[in-house]
Amino acid sequence: MKQNPNDGGAAAALPNMKLRPGLTLFELEQDVIVFSEAAQCLVALNASAAFVFRALQEDMPHAKLVQALVSEGLATAQDAAHWVDTTLAALSSHGMLADGHAPAPSRQSTEDDGYAARRLAEIPPYAPFVAATERRYRLLDTCALMRFAMVEQAERVDAVLGHLAAEHDAEPTMILDIHGLNLQRRGPVRSYIYRDRAPFEFTTGLHRLAPAVKQALWQSAISAHDFQFYFHAGVVGLGQSCVLLPAAAGSGKSSVTAALTHRGFKYFSDEVALIERGTFLVPPVPLAICVKRPGWDLIARYFPEIQSAMTHQRMDRKIVRYVPPPAGAIQHDSALVSHIIFPRYDESSTTRLEPVTRSEAMRRLMDECLARRQLDRAGVKELIRWIEGIKCFALNFSSLDQATELVTNCVK
Repeated sequence: MKQNPNDGGAAAALPNMKLRPGLTLFELEQDVIVFSEAAQCLVALNASAAFVFRALQEDMPHAKLVQALVSEGLATAQDAAHWVDTTLAALSSHGMLADGHAPAPSRQSTEDDGYAARRLAEIPPYAPFVAATERRYRLLDTCALMRFAMVEQAERVDAVLGHLAAEHDAEPTMILDIHGLNLQRRGPVRSYIYRDRAPFEFTTGLHRLAPAVKQALWQSAISAHDFQFYFHAGVVGLGQSCVLLPAAAGSGKSSVTAALTHRGFKYFSDEVALIERGTFLVPPVPLAICVKRPGWDLIARYFPEIQSAMTHQRMDRKIVRYVPPPAGAIQHDSALVSHIIFPRYDESSTTRLEPVTRSEAMRRLMDECLARRQLDRAGVKELIRWIEGIKCFALNFSSLDQATELVTNCVK
């Protein structure tokens, strides 16, 4: 989803300037949102791009469109053709022109699929075994029974998931079997993970096990939940509402979430924001806060226990430690979003909190959308109505203390 298709390099005028049938335009403040139900795509357009889109609806030819853009004062004569062509290229890349171009591919690549398939092929078929110990954990609507071949495996996993422990007699909705094999005497433990007897993942070394098991629980719980959108975002709560902190990896999102939790906000999650279908409520997904090695000393100011926490290695080879949220800080009920704040850490920046337009917020939010259910026009209309009632900001920060102070004052 793009906020401003006029940004970027030059693009040649596309020979086919016809819009694909079935596109719907929605107003959002001064900008517009274009929705293609066939392509399941949302594109935010600024004023000049929206003008181009409406001109295309009227079948205006390219030369006349360029002139109209200038006469309306939306572009200079020098820039107008470039802006038109770049808007066309952006619409085409999202499958919104009748030029045969397919929508842009999703984040998941065939290379990722091939890697996952090769790993699964290395896991032997499931075989019953005698468990050394069992644990039950609950996340959203999922209760996972985990059966471990070795007590050491359970200790590693419990350090990350222990705060999600369920009653010992809770009825499981999913079973994870973690087989164990010593590759050589006193060597690393190879753990094979089976989800409902189907191969899921394997790890070599106990320090890699907990992140993989956490991923199995997390993925299963989210898939089983009735959500409309799944965003990569931290979430904290205050009163009857919550604040979304959407951002890419490395933005400082988890640090801001942890610091706000320490300051008294309720903890929902440091990486999962689910927007439920119809209600737009956000349920808590209180996984332990994941902190990469460079952030340990910083987070220790708020949660000193991180200094003695177990060290783990994720599948992406990042070295991390997990901080379970304090029991009294965990949110238990779903809440409506009052604020969306986009954090970005930059050690050279001045810490500041600035409002952003809701169309820009929509673009940034959709950039962090990891999954969504099928959308229709009514659903997009509800989405726009939802974001119209939310205050949206960008948080650039170099000081975490100042950042949390700004957020706290803004939200309260």
